[in-house]
Amino acid sequence: MKKRILLIIALIMIITTTLRTVAITYSFLNFSNTVIQNENNFKKSIFLNSKPQDYNKLINIINNSSHIKNIAILKTYKNLKTIYDKKDKTIISYIKLNKKNIIKITYDAKEYYEKLFIALIKLITIGLISLVIIILTVNYYLNPYLEIFENINKSTKKIFKGKFDQQISTKLKGEAKDFVNSYNYFLNKLKESFGVIENKYTTLIEKEKSSDPLNDAKETIEQLSEIFKFKRLIEEDLNIESVLNRLINVIKNQGINNFILIGIDSNKKEIIYEKTEEEECCDVKENFLLCRAYRTKNEINSLKYPGICQRHFCENNYICIPFSNSGNFNGILKIMINNENEKNSIKNMLPFLKAYLNEISSILESKYTLELLHQQTIKDPLTGLFNRRYLENTLPILIASANRENKKLGFLMIDIDHFKQVNDTYGHKSGDITLEKLSEILKKSIRKSDIAVRYGGEEFLIILQNIKSIDDAKKVAEKIKNTMEKTEIELDNGKSIIKTVSIGISIYPDQCKKGWECIKLADIALYEAKNTGRNKVVLFNKEIKEYQNYISS
Repeated sequence: MKKRILLIIALIMIITTTLRTVAITYSFLNFSNTVIQNENNFKKSIFLNSKPQDYNKLINIINNSSHIKNIAILKTYKNLKTIYDKKDKTIISYIKLNKKNIIKITYDAKEYYEKLFIALIKLITIGLISLVIIILTVNYYLNPYLEIFENINKSTKKIFKGKFDQQISTKLKGEAKDFVNSYNYFLNKLKESFGVIENKYTTLIEKEKSSDPLNDAKETIEQLSEIFKFKRLIEEDLNIESVLNRLINVIKNQGINNFILIGIDSNKKEIIYEKTEEEECCDVKENFLLCRAYRTKNEINSLKYPGICQRHFCENNYICIPFSNSGNFNGILKIMINNENEKNSIKNMLPFLKAYLNEISSILESKYTLELLHQQTIKDPLTGLFNRRYLENTLPILIASANRENKKLGFLMIDIDHFKQVNDTYGHKSGDITLEKLSEILKKSIRKSDIAVRYGGEEFLIILQNIKSIDDAKKVAEKIKNTMEKTEIELDNGKSIIKTVSIGISIYPDQCKKGWECIKLADIALYEAKNTGRNKVVLFNKEIKEYQNYISS
């Protein structure tokens, strides 16, 4: 900056000196022209007032003048302009006497040119001396201020690199000194603040320092803000599936389109959630217990350790990240890397993705634990089917939905024939095995939208949603009955038995108008099946004797 300022001052001085030189030269010439013109007019008047025969005498007299080299009378000459001959150091001027005669006067201009040269030399010398004086003065008084700006410029460049130690100093006093002290104070505060910010976000995001820490901090804080919003959002989600689906959106928004996301129940050792995009390149879904990331609870990164996972059979690179590593829920995110562009992109966003996984872990664990607790309150621990408590809460909702959509519901009441004999003959453990086997058949025989309930000891209730006719309910009941009577139940004592079931059916709203009424009618049909031979399906009708006793009581 200092050099530029001094250069500007020099240019200004050169330009002003040049302009002054031109102006003085022009003034000098004007003055010379005026003097010559006056002298020419004087000589012209002498010649005009003399007789032609006296012209030679006048010429001789004028030639004797010290400042005139030559004078002559010409007959014709077209150009009457004054000529300045720098080479001969003369000035040639012409005087028109009349139509026939012109006087040519050659003035000796040696002294004129010498004075002009001396004037120009003085002018230039004064200009140069002035320039030196101004530069020295400016340099002396302005240099300390310019040094402040140069030091601030250097300090600022280091700030961009995350270095805040480049403080500035000055010998000046007053306002300049106050400014320098304020800047150094600001620099110290900036260093302290950025140090705290950098320490905080690096503890949240494991990210390497870059060559542009300020921009890096800006991007990181923006990402942390998004992560905070994401955390607030998933805290309000109802279940882990909703949370994991949001995580998938985050992963895809980061430009990752080739990944596997699975959720594992740590207690049951089974996958409860999975999402696969493109090829898996391993058997993690089928054999997650053998997965290195699941076993070690550590990140598996083939970019750092090529070939680290022997179960990965593709040639591409991969990163496997376990999350929510303790408690009831475990998660594994596997990212496949197919080319160099993906490699660079994933390396840049991996710290942020880990931060998302870190924030999601505790929420997933708490939500899954709450789901398990909720399942324990609404499900039968032996069979895994819903219990009476769940039925009481859900039945009004099912009836309201059927009314709103004008759909039918099928109620199937199921009872194991001669179940007491199993307990009496083989023991209660064998009875439990029989109940578990029937519950498995029930789960496989109905749709996901249908509901299976353990209604009592050996009684089960199935509610079929959105059926079109009575035949739909009868088909499901017959399927359950037929499957049960063909299934060998292996007991814990090595023996096996075959049991049958009786099933009663009622249809809403064709035969009943309330939920519990439908269950009662299905129960009446069940007793009719038992009373008429067992191992059969009976559809409720008003002619059933048990129903007659029910309405008369």
